[in-house]
Amino acid sequence: MEASEVYLLRVVDGQMVRAELFDDLSEQHITLWQRTWLPAMQEAIPRLVAAKVPQADWPQDLLWDWRKKTNWASSLLGMRSFCIVCAGNLEGMMMANLIKTCRLEEQRHKELVYVEFVSTAPWNRAKLLVKPRFHGIGKVFVRVAIELSMHEGFEGRIGLHSLPQANEFYRSRCQMSELAPDPKKEGLVYFEMTPEQATRFLEDN
Repeated sequence: MEASEVYLLRVVDGQMVRAELFDDLSEQHITLWQRTWLPAMQEAIPRLVAAKVPQADWPQDLLWDWRKKTNWASSLLGMRSFCIVCAGNLEGMMMANLIKTCRLEEQRHKELVYVEFVSTAPWNRAKLLVKPRFHGIGKVFVRVAIELSMHEGFEGRIGLHSLPQANEFYRSRCQMSELAPDPKKEGLVYFEMTPEQATRFLEDN
């Protein structure tokens, strides 16, 4: 397991803060999730209920079990996992699959990095806190996926099925190509990035 340097935008003062990107999810990281994320997510539910927030507007990964996801991924070839740690705190996690192919007509059947799961810590979510701790976790992970794609010879091609609350992020902020909702994936919208889009994303972010 190796760590590289990334930077996150700290909301309280607008400063860029150094963090570590790990290229694997270790037992230590999953224990951090269990000790910190899980209680924070569970504590958020009564607040959402008290505020009468419609359940459709709750964070859609609220009840994800990352230990189960890690156990599932460990048995599969071509799976990669990543996490971001800042000052000892787990700030985000991602799993990506290297054994997938493209759907866009112009690059159909070419290999890509498919993002299976990505999530940010509860204290970084505007829907749970008035002032989140960090912004930019999602963009860091998009960059990581693109760079992994390039490293694997896939020229920056990535794809994913987006949770509905993230559609606008991938559509507008990442400028990915949007395909129709996928009935085989609970109607989630599929997004894909071409090499040209990947280059623009890296230049702009």
